Amino acid sequence: MKVYDAVIYGMAALAAFLMAAMMVVICLDVVLRNLGYQSSAHFFTFTEYALLMVPCMGAPWLVREKGHIYVEILLMSLGPRARARLTVAIGLVCIALCLVLAWYGFGITLRDFLNAEKDVRSLDMPRWMVVMWIPLAFFLMAVEFARFLWRRENFLAPMTDIV
Repeated sequence: MKVYDAVIYGMAALAAFLMAAMMVVICLDVVLRNLGYQSSAHFFTFTEYALLMVPCMGAPWLVREKGHIYVEILLMSLGPRARARLTVAIGLVCIALCLVLAWYGFGITLRDFLNAEKDVRSLDMPRWMVVMWIPLAFFLMAVEFARFLWRRENFLAPMTDIV
């Protein structure tokens, strides 16, 4: 469990670092252009890769922290028992969708690895290294939703009381 927790928090920390690095790179790019210098093409490529990696790395942690967005209007109109049943149903659907997306993402990642596909930008990158974060993220999100259901814990953030 400690290794798993370290993976979740490590990915979230890396996502936070990448967001800060993107800010620095974008600011540096703007400053260099305004000073009349040519900025590096790698700045744009780094930002593109980071824009895919950040949500993938942060999403499992966000599920764990109940930071995902949901619309509570239907849940608020139900009684406690029906609300609990619907929450479990939503959790099962979330698990199923995350596992399907992880499965297809793994297939694409494996195909890109076996075919030695390259993502050609300012630097050539093995494509599987770019897309591998997608199946990993969705698999870990499925695990997080399953952990909530296993512990019979509501995975939704506390709802506001109706006054």
